[in-house]
Amino acid sequence: MPKPVRYTFKDRATGAPVATAIIPEGYLVNATITDKYSNDLVPLQAYTSALTEDHSIVLNSHSKCLWEHVINSLMKHTAKMTGVSKANFADYQDPPQFLLDFVAPYFDSKKIMPVATATLPGSFADNRQAIHNSFVQEFIDKEGNAPNVQLEIVSSICEPILMKFMGTRKGKPTVVLAGYELMGVEYRNAIRPEMLMGGTIGLMSVLMGAAKKKPKSQAPFGHAKERDSIRWGYNRLYTCICDAELEGRATEEFLRFVLSFTPDMSFIQRREQLAYEKWVQAMQFANQLSAQARQGQIQAQQRALEASRMIAQNSAEMSAGIMDSWNRKMASDSRISQSRSEAIRGVNTYQTTYGRNVEVDVTADHVYQNNYGDVYGVSGSAPDQELLNRLNWTELHRR
Repeated sequence: MPKPVRYTFKDRATGAPVATAIIPEGYLVNATITDKYSNDLVPLQAYTSALTEDHSIVLNSHSKCLWEHVINSLMKHTAKMTGVSKANFADYQDPPQFLLDFVAPYFDSKKIMPVATATLPGSFADNRQAIHNSFVQEFIDKEGNAPNVQLEIVSSICEPILMKFMGTRKGKPTVVLAGYELMGVEYRNAIRPEMLMGGTIGLMSVLMGAAKKKPKSQAPFGHAKERDSIRWGYNRLYTCICDAELEGRATEEFLRFVLSFTPDMSFIQRREQLAYEKWVQAMQFANQLSAQARQGQIQAQQRALEASRMIAQNSAEMSAGIMDSWNRKMASDSRISQSRSEAIRGVNTYQTTYGRNVEVDVTADHVYQNNYGDVYGVSGSAPDQELLNRLNWTELHRR
């Protein structure tokens, strides 16, 4: 039996420390810091592995991952409209299914048998409540600071889970131990009622409609009825892949690996700094949208008065035209009829880039079309051109 030693894992490209852990002496080791599979929530990840030369025992660790599972349809549309990266999103999976899908590539076929479930040991399990409270508070502090947002947490979870799977690998009976430190928050997300304005819904639907207070969900995490989104993922994930005949030895080495695993603080600080910078950028973008909305709200009443004067003026011109002469009335009948209809209904007609005619409230000073064909009217000054480019909005003109 190889002697256990504490080893420092270092990124193979830069030599930067990743973590320390106790592993058997003589094991092959590897560590990688990468942003290849990252997102705005966790912009940097680290992977470590220690294995025998014949790969009969493999110990792996994966650093923190978080995703967003958006249920609310308006929030989905807003995310698509504002160009949020798809890497931020993944549908929530219950632990057995998530771990089964994760370990499936280690086996020859889909004939994988889950045989046991337990609590993953370690500092996460020992300090579960404190970590739980910290995770929820950090979520509230960050997401609750977005403009015009009201958060209501429906349920939350911090659960260390370990499962054992059996199958075959390269034709040999194989055992895989997979455990992860599950973290998540189910929540409702309500835009403040004062931000709901007619005529500028494209900017107002930054999140969703107002929501009533609901009691905490009694359903299992991930299955509450009254929620709009789920922030979920894991603090760390561990796996042990071994030949079935070596299960006893591998289990002992795996548990020692997990219990002794200590992430390097410089890596964590670097990751959290990048995440903070991403969050600041997101808040700046949200504040820019909010400022545009407030400006439109202030000017809405003035635009309504101007619209009334326009309607009165158009009505007077049409009456004078009708009284002028029958022949002139007949010649301009079609134009007058259309103009009168628009004036009475308080709309203007625009033509989209697809050749379709659409009617927009006269209070709109600018009309835009996004790349999905949706049309939005905006009261007040035109949004910043850089913002329009990011939204892929094209300004339309009256017919």
